[in-house]
Amino acid sequence: MGAENPLSLLYERYASGYLTVHELEARIFEYVLESCNDEYGLYFKHRSERIDFLCWFYPRMQGLIKRYEQTCSSFDAYVASTLRFSYRSYKERSKRHAAAETACWNASSSDLTSCDSEMAYDVEAMPGKYKVKAPKYVLLVLLKSYYYVSDELVHKAAEALDMAPEILGKMIDTLHALQMKKIEKMQKLISAAHCLYYRCLNYERQLANKIENPHVYGLILQRLERGRRRLENMRKRLKSTRIEATNSDLAKLLGVPKGTIDSRLALIKNKLSANELNF
Repeated sequence: MGAENPLSLLYERYASGYLTVHELEARIFEYVLESCNDEYGLYFKHRSERIDFLCWFYPRMQGLIKRYEQTCSSFDAYVASTLRFSYRSYKERSKRHAAAETACWNASSSDLTSCDSEMAYDVEAMPGKYKVKAPKYVLLVLLKSYYYVSDELVHKAAEALDMAPEILGKMIDTLHALQMKKIEKMQKLISAAHCLYYRCLNYERQLANKIENPHVYGLILQRLERGRRRLENMRKRLKSTRIEATNSDLAKLLGVPKGTIDSRLALIKNKLSANELNF
């Protein structure tokens, strides 16, 4: 941004009414995405890890803005302090997930219950080497849970699935990139819905002023009704928006029909519900 306190300048524009809260959130997200390592000292090995952290942090952004008190410190210092605290929490969370993954993969074969011959797990005698008899099911579950998959698990899973880690990692990176596009699209829709909401309020205020010209009154009323319909449609779209990987996304990624993904996930879900498949 080229300024000494870029986030404080953005907050001033927001406080002056030039930016909506969602526009401010998006600008903060973009700035932090490019400045994590250099300015805030939040070091990540890969850009995908940085994006994962910011996706986890993003829902907390609005609360961060609401809690800010300008008398305490500059907005830049406030964001930096909050980011560092959140970074520590995120790292602790990642460690817990990594420990759970390690425990799962190190479980003995006697602790694994197979649901049928196709989906049974076969742990080889050599320590640290794992193979699965139904890789298509395991791969599907892994991709469906891509948000929680670490680099370490990618290498272990690739070995068990007899895949190159680069190929599996590229699949997961593709799903992360798709998630970012969905988040960006959703934020644009939220901003558009907010603008339309305030426009409808403006129409309502104009109608409350008892406009004498019937033609003008009718035009404003039509705009208000049309705006309300559009706003309702936007709200329905937002309600149905999903940022996680859908079955259609997985079908396109793997090059198989969506029905195949649906049936395989349904089978896994039924087996888990019946306690016939237990990790």
